[in-house]
Amino acid sequence: MRIRDLLNNNKSRYIIITFVVSAIGFLRSFVLLKLFDFDKLGIIALSQTITITISLLQIGTITGAYRLFSYKKNSILRRVNSAIFVFFFFLTSLLLLCSGILGYFLHTEISIMMIMLLVIIGVISLYSNWVVCKLLGIKDVLTLNKAQLSSAIISFVVTLFAKWLGLVAVLAGLLLQPLIVIIIAYLIIPDLIPKFNLLNFKRYIIKIISLGFVPYLTSALTFFNSQLGRWLITISLGTTILGKTFLMTLFITLISVFPSAISNLFFPTIIEKFEKNMRNDLNNTLKRQLTILTVYYVFMISITLLLANVVVHAFLPKHIESVNLIYAIIPSLFFLHISSPAITLFNAAKRFKNILFGSLISVFSYVALLCLYLFFFNPSLIGFFIIESTSALFFFIYNAYYYFKLKKSYDYE
Repeated sequence: MRIRDLLNNNKSRYIIITFVVSAIGFLRSFVLLKLFDFDKLGIIALSQTITITISLLQIGTITGAYRLFSYKKNSILRRVNSAIFVFFFFLTSLLLLCSGILGYFLHTEISIMMIMLLVIIGVISLYSNWVVCKLLGIKDVLTLNKAQLSSAIISFVVTLFAKWLGLVAVLAGLLLQPLIVIIIAYLIIPDLIPKFNLLNFKRYIIKIISLGFVPYLTSALTFFNSQLGRWLITISLGTTILGKTFLMTLFITLISVFPSAISNLFFPTIIEKFEKNMRNDLNNTLKRQLTILTVYYVFMISITLLLANVVVHAFLPKHIESVNLIYAIIPSLFFLHISSPAITLFNAAKRFKNILFGSLISVFSYVALLCLYLFFFNPSLIGFFIIESTSALFFFIYNAYYYFKLKKSYDYE
């Protein structure tokens, strides 16, 4: 394929735009690393942790609806879209009510308005993910590229005002990025705008959740390890120490962009080929995804081991201690992302038990190792991430075994 043809290909453009958006996000985080001390960075990291925790409350609705958007007819999609919108209405109402009660009775250091703002950011971020899934499901990559690039640029510009406005500008940037994705997508494709219909919600929400709950639970359990680790770091070591993980979190975000984009692109294709019983094409698609991910990680791990210490020492010397955290978390990223083809195949074949058991193995091993670590050793920051990588290894071994077993047998029933 010629370079011109490659650049004119929508999927290739999606990968390129994803990298550009990632680069903008990196620059935004770099600004924060330069402007704020570990105490302020800890607060920002805590706010992101809260937002991620809120994003886990979709209980399988987005996962199941994304699957339906990959192959169902337009008439069904409109009803599914409506059901998800009603779900978000109830979720937002419940979270705002709970945050108001929490702020009123517990008298936390964070104001009620700040708690509600964090709730709104979390809900809008989650809904933005749903809009991205809809665009990928209908294979409108061009609109997705426009929305993501525009939102990243505007969010970055707003974050630059943190020099004068402090955390206010940071929170504004976190709010605007997902909001702009939603606005642009709906302006370009008005048909994606949902209608509030309680009848569609009652009729379809159970089916949607049944399709998506186990894959969702898998994702939630995967996040459980990292979220539990972050909360334990905050409780046992403090937010200032949590701030020392900010560089590592930036690295995770940066290195995960390409694998996540690849998985998003391959997911609808794998689901479609499985549903149409195109076994040879399905097998080739899975091999292609696995090869791309493997080559990518071999390259990124090599670059990281060679240059991370040098680059951080040159540009962010106060964060030099955090380089060891990056080294500790790399295996976890590799094992989790390289398992993506297996998870997608299990999803397509509706082998949800395989997805669930793999995640449970990861969680139980993480909790067991963490308890042993906290009981027998004096906890240090790097220990949490070594344990996280070890549990990811168990996750990978389980998924690899059943992936190759399923491919060999072609018994998808």
